[in-house]
Amino acid sequence: METTSPLNGDARHAVILLHGLCGTPLELGAIPKALGRLGYTVSPLEIPGYSGSQPQSAATLSWENWSESVDAEITRLYVDHDTVSICGLSMGATLGLAACAQRSDVLALVALSPMLRYDGWAIDWHLPLIKIAYWLGFRNWSYKEKDPYGIRNVEMRRRVARAFEKQETTEVGAAVIPARHLNQAIKMMAEVRRSLDQVKSDLLVVHAIDDETTAPRNSEQILQEVRSGTRKAVWLGDCYHIITFDNEREIVTNETVRFIQKAIHSHSHDHSYRQTAARSSLRDRR
Repeated sequence: METTSPLNGDARHAVILLHGLCGTPLELGAIPKALGRLGYTVSPLEIPGYSGSQPQSAATLSWENWSESVDAEITRLYVDHDTVSICGLSMGATLGLAACAQRSDVLALVALSPMLRYDGWAIDWHLPLIKIAYWLGFRNWSYKEKDPYGIRNVEMRRRVARAFEKQETTEVGAAVIPARHLNQAIKMMAEVRRSLDQVKSDLLVVHAIDDETTAPRNSEQILQEVRSGTRKAVWLGDCYHIITFDNEREIVTNETVRFIQKAIHSHSHDHSYRQTAARSSLRDRR
């Protein structure tokens, strides 16, 4: 885990960045620097058992542990900050929803390509059946990423394909995802679907209409079922799943920054976030 803060600027506000399953913080593209330039503290959270750069063990390989890591980081950041927001990509967006469903002190959530199910047009038909295979004992296999690798831009897709030949993790995610991780991700998505009505944070959803991994109906369901007083959707027409690196990445970065800025301004009169952070987690779990 690494937390960065600029030398200048107002760092009363912190933003947790959550990358995709088995990936790294590089997946967030230009968003960390854009937030840092505005003076916010940026926390690109890396989680054991979830992040590709962190140790993998049976003890950490559960979505509940992943969610607890986010919860602990929120609490830690509230020691020195007035407000905390979350920006997540892909399964990181789902993890952000899980965190926001458990506590009421997250100012804003930016959900980029959020996932409630694997149902995009490029997903193998049998992937949603992993729970059955897992229950039957077929667990020592991995899902291998394939063309188009979440990228619509042809030249960038070629670059990603070459990178995957040499390394398991690139700036757009992991080349392979073990079955055990997929099983936990499916469990987390199911729990998030059941708890969407507990999410009250200001919400921005950004989704590509041609997302090959998770269909737009995922974001539509999120927007319909959350209880956020402020919710906004941005639909992209020239991207696939990894929208932070694809053709409309500048739009993604700008919309993310503007939404968090607006959330901070809108709630600037409300000083209750920091005071209630320590007890929020316990209260919302009752």
